[in-house]
Amino acid sequence: MPVGIPDDPFGYRFEPVCFDDLAGNVECLAANQAACTAGEDGRLVFWYRGLKTRDSALWEKVSETPSCIYSEEPVDVGQRIQQQILTAFQERPIAAGKVVLQPSPHTLVGMETNVYIDAAEQTFEMVLLDQTIRIIATPTEFELNYGDGSVYGPTSTPGAPLHQDRWGEQTQTSHRYAASGDYQVVATVHFSGTYSVNGGPMIPIDGRAAVPSEPQTLRVWRAETRSVADNCLINPGGVGC
Repeated sequence: MPVGIPDDPFGYRFEPVCFDDLAGNVECLAANQAACTAGEDGRLVFWYRGLKTRDSALWEKVSETPSCIYSEEPVDVGQRIQQQILTAFQERPIAAGKVVLQPSPHTLVGMETNVYIDAAEQTFEMVLLDQTIRIIATPTEFELNYGDGSVYGPTSTPGAPLHQDRWGEQTQTSHRYAASGDYQVVATVHFSGTYSVNGGPMIPIDGRAAVPSEPQTLRVWRAETRSVADNCLINPGGVGC
């Protein structure tokens, strides 16, 4: 029967690995029974996915690896997993994003310092309620704390690197420091998640995980400009020599 996620443009259905003809599929059915032991009447099936507007017979197979469904337990187990999945997601060891500063580790007062976040999608495998769960954590929102009381975000923009020739240009995530000193720059990345049960379709997780980065120390210096008449070869005791 077709199954799906509300408001999801994609539909999902499964087909049994074995047919109901007991005489012709004894070995296959025995493999079903051996593989699916988490509930009553476990069966191995292949999942298919496709746009709901398209003929379901043309939907594509999600995976070549079959997964188990059960006649009595799927709803109860699914509901229990749904109740626990957000906590399980937020407790995953999600790698924090990295703060990158340009220039670094020093910059100047009043100069635009480009700041961006390097964060990647991550995949986790776990067992929850005796079911094999796959979780995908995707970075979707970003916050920057520049360390001087200024905060940018949450925003969907992580920023981007600049070529060294363009350092000092203003960007969406750059920042100007008004005073010299050492500042701790920290990013918080908000990860959204999806999960699948026993190789089934990916389901959105209702909630996010906020992961702070390791602080990056930025030293802000003050620059002074002086006019001089000689270079350091002529006047070794001059300003800046």
